[in-house]
Amino acid sequence: MAIKFNVPEISCDHCKSTIVNTLSNIESIESVDVDIETKDVTLESSNEVSLDLVKSLLDEQGYTVVS
Repeated sequence: MAIKFNVPEISCDHCKSTIVNTLSNIESIESVDVDIETKDVTLESSNEVSLDLVKSLLDEQGYTVVS
C-alpha cells in the first residue's frame, strides 16, 4: 500500500533523514522515499497506516503534512 503526501518544510538532506528515521519507526512501514525537490514523501507499507499518526509524528519534528 502506498501513501503519498507533501511536506512543504523539506529543504535539505537533514530534513529527509529526519522524516525517514521518524516514519521508519512505524511497524508496518516498509520504505520511506523523500523527494527534496518536489517536497513529496511516499510511504510503502504492508498494512494500512493512519495518516493521523503520520501527521502527529511529523508535527512533533516540526513538519506539516499536506495531502
